[in-house]
Amino acid sequence: MDTIFIIVCILIMWPMLFSVPVLYGSSSKKEKTSDTLIMTSIGLFVAFLAWVSFGYFLVFNLSSSLFEGFFSYVMALQRGDNELILEVVLQGCFFLYAAGMFIGTLIHKVEWKFFALFIPIWLLVVYVPSAFLLWNEQGFLNQIGALDFSGGLVVHLTAGTTSLILSRTFKEGVLEVPDRHSNMIINYIATTLICFGWFGFNLGPLGSASTFSGLIILNTILAISGGILGYLIIQKSSLTSEDVLTGMIVGLVTSTALVGYASPIMLFIVPLISGVVTCHLRKLTYFNDPVDSFVLNGIGGIIGTLGLILFANPLFTPAGQTGLLLGGHFTFALSQVFALLIIFALATIGAQISVTLTNLIYSRKKVVIYENQ
Repeated sequence: MDTIFIIVCILIMWPMLFSVPVLYGSSSKKEKTSDTLIMTSIGLFVAFLAWVSFGYFLVFNLSSSLFEGFFSYVMALQRGDNELILEVVLQGCFFLYAAGMFIGTLIHKVEWKFFALFIPIWLLVVYVPSAFLLWNEQGFLNQIGALDFSGGLVVHLTAGTTSLILSRTFKEGVLEVPDRHSNMIINYIATTLICFGWFGFNLGPLGSASTFSGLIILNTILAISGGILGYLIIQKSSLTSEDVLTGMIVGLVTSTALVGYASPIMLFIVPLISGVVTCHLRKLTYFNDPVDSFVLNGIGGIIGTLGLILFANPLFTPAGQTGLLLGGHFTFALSQVFALLIIFALATIGAQISVTLTNLIYSRKKVVIYENQ
């Protein structure tokens, strides 16, 4: 591990995480902006505490004994094991982003207490098994050769699917959320911080500066460009600043599955397609989700994974996995499709379980405060 490299990735990701509440606040009714900022910020800090307390250990523990492994983990944190601490915080940023994505789905629908309970449960039921399967070397999906560079499946598909479940579960009433026109300068600044932080998001899995760093930086920029172009193709003369900002985020989301595994030209094509598809879906569908988390994260993560199946380059993949359009065998494609289906099923079932458990712990009548207003 390159200590300075990881520190830089963490520091540029942190402002990215807390730019999300700014965007959600701008999507809120004016009188509810404060509630939205409180809900999102508390949700993110609860997520971090849960991640440090048990999330990281359950995902990356390699010890045969659960109790001894957890004790060693706690003691290592207490004695200031620098390498472990940096790894915990870096991985925690990925989890915080996942949590931040589905929090926006329930703007105006719940108070902060809902997510204070829901997020730790969701971490245990959805995120831990998903990340273990793909990112732990002992995980089944990892062992069969499935790939997910920086979270197309682990972060974005789980978060997007959870948003879909939340939007279907808390569907009473119609959310009348104004367009993001209150202060587009603030929205642009927040989105720019997210784009800047995404370099840490995409570079972080490398662990150190390497010969692939330049490729990932270029691919990240191309992903932003491809996402914007996709929205431009659909919107054409009616393109708004919101479309540009959304296209930027879609491009980044789509990049995460394959940003370190595909050549620049291929990487540009996949977010472009994702921009076209998600822009079209946002115009046709309504999931009672004011921030379109399922469309942007769920669909974006799926398209990124499909792009990986087609365009994975053996020059960059860890075991020479090759996309179908580059002459690869169906074995890799099948492993990726299997991983996509498993993670989607985990997120769908786990999100519903998390809602049920949260409501059992804290009465829904106390949690839902806006749906009858």
